[in-house]
Amino acid sequence: MGFKRIVTCVDLSHDITNRVLTISGELAQLMKAKILLTYVVEREVPLLISEGIVLPKVELEKFEGMYRLLEDKSREKMEGLARELAEEWQVEVEPVVLVGEPFDMILEKAEEEGADLIVVGSHGKKGIERLLLGSVSEKVARKAKCSVLVVR
Repeated sequence: MGFKRIVTCVDLSHDITNRVLTISGELAQLMKAKILLTYVVEREVPLLISEGIVLPKVELEKFEGMYRLLEDKSREKMEGLARELAEEWQVEVEPVVLVGEPFDMILEKAEEEGADLIVVGSHGKKGIERLLLGSVSEKVARKAKCSVLVVR
C-alpha cells in the first residue's frame, strides 16, 4: 500500500515549511505520488467588526482589496514553490491556494481530492491561544479521514 495523492500544507511565513516540503518530496518520489501543495489564506474578521462595530463600506472594500492582493501574492509564491519541488524531486505538484479557516479547508481539499495522506507542520499557536483554539495540525490530525503526518 502506498500513497498516491498527498495534500502538503505549507505556511508561507514559517520556517517549518522547508522540512514539510523535503519530507513530502521524498515521499512523493518514493511512492510515485502527486503532491497537492496547499496554502490557506485565513480570512480573519477585523476585531472591530467582530465586536459589533460596523465599518463604513469604503473601509470594508479596503479589507477586500487587501485579501485579494494577499491571495494573488500567495498564488505566485505557491506556483514558484510547486515548480521548485517538482524539479527537485521529479514529482507531479499542483499548487493550491484556498481561502477560509485553515483546518476546514485542508480537510475539505483532502476529501475532495481523495487524498491518502496529509502532511502538515507543527507550529503556530502557543500558550493560551493554543489552549483555547487548538492548533491547525492537531485539528487536522483529529478529524482527517486519511493518514496525517505531522512534521516537527
